[in-house]
Amino acid sequence: MNEKNILLKLSFADSFTIINGIFGLLSIFFAIHEKMEIAFTLILLAVLADGMDGIMARKYGGFLGRYLDEFSDIVSFLIAPCVFSYTLYNISFNPFFLLSSSIFIIFGMLHLVCYHLSKKDFFIGLTTPASAIILICLSSLQFPVIFFMISMLILSFLMVLNIPYPRIEKYFAIIACIIIFLAISRIKIFIYLLLFSTLLYIIIGPFYVSRKRFKKGLYI
Repeated sequence: MNEKNILLKLSFADSFTIINGIFGLLSIFFAIHEKMEIAFTLILLAVLADGMDGIMARKYGGFLGRYLDEFSDIVSFLIAPCVFSYTLYNISFNPFFLLSSSIFIIFGMLHLVCYHLSKKDFFIGLTTPASAIILICLSSLQFPVIFFMISMLILSFLMVLNIPYPRIEKYFAIIACIIIFLAISRIKIFIYLLLFSTLLYIIIGPFYVSRKRFKKGLYI
């Protein structure tokens, strides 16, 4: 690719991918300065931008999006939630936290690489946005840190296991957006709602994909 015209390769869909990464970066900056409400909001806005780039890419196409998406997701859904939680729990030095967050980032990157190589119409392994939502909700609701770290390890393995997860589309996407916007208000009941709905996706999602493909005579 000619470096001089790489900016001309950007599409409308790619702009949402870039916005996703910028939101993640800004979230890290605000978390470092203990502006946790803003950091929380920015990660959720990154989730919305990530959903929009997928919709726009399928509708209008995009050349760079499949490459940019991985880098943006690493910042917004792997690094940013770890920094957010580290700051919120005010952890000075905890070897287990450092280990669990390192595994989370590594396994998350492996998931993104597999997603890039996959040609399936569903995700293999839990998505990084869903994992990020669980982490920022748990930490915002001040679940015990040991519970948080165990959850982080469980999410790490879910991202790399051969478990199918559906894309959030149509009416489900509208419902998901509404719940995310409600959670941005930082009202505790809505954060619990976001946490509960994401847990439902984690539990029910694989069965939904399997049933849908079975009805079509396909196999995972």
